Amino acid sequence: MKTIEEVRKTQKYLINEINRIFDEVANVLQNREDENERELPVFETVYPLTTDPAIFKGQKPTCVLFGEERAIAHTWKNVFKLLILRCNEDEKKHKILLGLRNKILGRERIILSDKPGEMLRAFKIDEDLWAETHYDTETLMRILLHRILDKVGFDYSNISVAVRN
Repeated sequence: MKTIEEVRKTQKYLINEINRIFDEVANVLQNREDENERELPVFETVYPLTTDPAIFKGQKPTCVLFGEERAIAHTWKNVFKLLILRCNEDEKKHKILLGLRNKILGRERIILSDKPGEMLRAFKIDEDLWAETHYDTETLMRILLHRILDKVGFDYSNISVAVRN
């Protein structure tokens, strides 16, 4: 049977071993943090919305940046929805959007309408206000930016889209 002295000696050894192991783990973590501060891996690239929409073709969005605010958007339709809803929040812009219903036409379909009837992928912006979203990335963004937001007078110069690398 072990004596109290042997038990205390073993206790002291184990405590020292545990402290040594935790110190090593802390050092490894500290080194990783230092490395991360120096060189963060880049998982996304941020483009201002004022960029030519052709740059978005073949890209996968991760979010929309409204200044410092980050809104998750994993598809271009989600990007479209976030932007058009943000525009619609402004009462003046909302009235202009209502005035544009059934007046902005694509080649085959109405882009903004008061009813979803003839749209392939209608998105409800508000009561009696629908948008067609059945377009490829470049066309969808071009329509949103130049045919809708520019006509409404919505300033998107401080808005960006992050895409996966």
